[in-house]
Amino acid sequence: MKSLTQYMYETQKIFEFRIKLAAIDVDADCIDRLKFALNTYVIESIGKPKRLPIQAHTDFPALGPCECHIFDVALKYPVVTDQLMQIIAERARIDKAHVSVRTLHEIESTDSAEALGKDHTGAYLEEPELKDVPGAQELVGQNRLSGMIKGLETRKFEMAAKEKTSGQTTNDIEPGKVSPVGSRQNTIPSPVKGK
Repeated sequence: MKSLTQYMYETQKIFEFRIKLAAIDVDADCIDRLKFALNTYVIESIGKPKRLPIQAHTDFPALGPCECHIFDVALKYPVVTDQLMQIIAERARIDKAHVSVRTLHEIESTDSAEALGKDHTGAYLEEPELKDVPGAQELVGQNRLSGMIKGLETRKFEMAAKEKTSGQTTNDIEPGKVSPVGSRQNTIPSPVKGK
């Protein structure tokens, strides 16, 4: 059972999201519709929309290079990103393909991961002792791949059964002679004899 302080903390907790709108004219009417939609979960605070440069955004790959507006929202009631995107699409009358909703924590972790691999040179691992291990390229990469292919080509497979079994299937029976279903009666054991 939760204590009173846990309940009080949960009632005071705010839920922060970052909302992106692509290829939409964000004017006063659009902001009012968004506020109406977001007020479903009681708005704690809403930031001013910031305009991003025209480029291909990773959140909207189907739209190509487009203008994008971004703003942060803090809500009092808990909601997941998909549910919030659905509410924005329905109540603010914005197409779901033009809306992206993420939590601020998700944005921070994604940005740090993308910044780590931006130069695409060297190891992506953050631990310096794992970056350069002597003999690591023999275990991975093109050398290992060619060695594995050669090993598979030269390998001989042994089969479990060397002789051909003499079992019959229903394909071996001549058509029209014997029915595979119900042509032979099973022996019913006698309860008296035990056989």
